Amino acid sequence: MRNLLLTILFFGSLGVIQFSQASGSMTIDATKGVSRTEITSDEEREKLSETAGLLANYEFTAKKLVDSLNDKAINAEKINSQANKLLSLSENVIDSARFRLPQCDEYLAKTLALKDSLKTISHDSLEKDYHHDGALPKAPGECYHTKDLFVHPATVIVLTRDDPKLSEQTKGTIQVEITEVLAHAEVVRQLVIY
Repeated sequence: MRNLLLTILFFGSLGVIQFSQASGSMTIDATKGVSRTEITSDEEREKLSETAGLLANYEFTAKKLVDSLNDKAINAEKINSQANKLLSLSENVIDSARFRLPQCDEYLAKTLALKDSLKTISHDSLEKDYHHDGALPKAPGECYHTKDLFVHPATVIVLTRDDPKLSEQTKGTIQVEITEVLAHAEVVRQLVIY
């Protein structure tokens, strides 16, 4: 299990959410201070509206994947299919993030390169190079959350590839991966959509 620490804190009606990771932490309030490309055209507004729908679909699909882990009939092929759907949805969200957060462009572009190596990359390399950013350029903390929308389902694909019989340990790891990425989705929404 990676040394990544994800903390979600809810304080009464304040609804404060804090995400901590190797590169720092970000609260929902902190997203308001992040530099973003301004939306100036109807075309850009429409693109962000589509991205909001894709992000909602991503969350729905991720929750469905987590729920499916309790199904005795679940198999690696079905989980892999759901993870691939998450990967596709995240690619579209990342496209909007690269526009809204130009400071993340190179970082997110290099993240997407992971897709080409999913058949061969080891789980250890994926952890080191993409979860812990070993293969990625330095980037501000706001880039991390969007990257994880892609990296977590990619990890699920590697896990099912390496353990097609789906041991209980693998299913538990998949649940942690997807539950964690769901926590990142709200930060991405704040950074990219609003």
